[in-house]
Amino acid sequence: MDTPQGERGRRLFMLAVLDILQTLPHASAQLNQGTTMGPAFLLAFPLLLALSTPCDACECKFRHPQTYYCTSDIVVIGNILERGNDTALKRNYRINITQILKIPKKIPPITSVYTPKAWDSCGYEVRTSQQSELLIAGYLRRGALYFTRCHMVHFWYLLTSEQRLGFKALYKRGCKCQIQPCLLCSRSCPQPDKQECVWEQKDCDYSMWEGNQSLYSMCAPGHDGHCEWTRIDTVNYRPETTPPPETTPAMMAII
Repeated sequence: MDTPQGERGRRLFMLAVLDILQTLPHASAQLNQGTTMGPAFLLAFPLLLALSTPCDACECKFRHPQTYYCTSDIVVIGNILERGNDTALKRNYRINITQILKIPKKIPPITSVYTPKAWDSCGYEVRTSQQSELLIAGYLRRGALYFTRCHMVHFWYLLTSEQRLGFKALYKRGCKCQIQPCLLCSRSCPQPDKQECVWEQKDCDYSMWEGNQSLYSMCAPGHDGHCEWTRIDTVNYRPETTPPPETTPAMMAII
């Protein structure tokens, strides 16, 4: 998991990129008129080159907890027991899964999880001999569970009661919606289309531990079909129940 200092540095870097990119149309017009390139363009050009080339460092996108749930192949709560048999590039841990929150059909029992060995490849490293009640949202490859630091890897008890209910039952209702973080901190955020919710946090401090939308809310279709923010109600929530099959006269005769 990245440090807060690293996340804040990346946010400031992205904001600087946005400010510089706003000068590019003016710089482009200067080039079309045959004038000399301005200093803003000279600053932006190497920056754009850096952004367009691969980077070995681990960089994770801003994601709402609901997005982690919806984009993951599998979401489980489990206890990491010990190190397993590593491969050349992957670190292996033995795991005891206590709850399955999302999983495809016909998946055999999962007893191990894998993560990249290299820190620059966003590999996750257990710093204690065991980690209990860990929420892992990862992806499947050949029937095995893989995850990185850019996936959801957090202690279950650290989540709010609303987030826990979201992962257990409610986030799946909003998987047709897209949650888009607003990076225009100094300006009004763009209006979302009907399949989007704009995620706003003060000073662009995007974290699943900050802000009402992240801690207590989900994005789901409303009565008009448009996606909208909804406060998760942990008090009045009632789990969905499957109605029993209707009893036919023939069945009653058998009984």
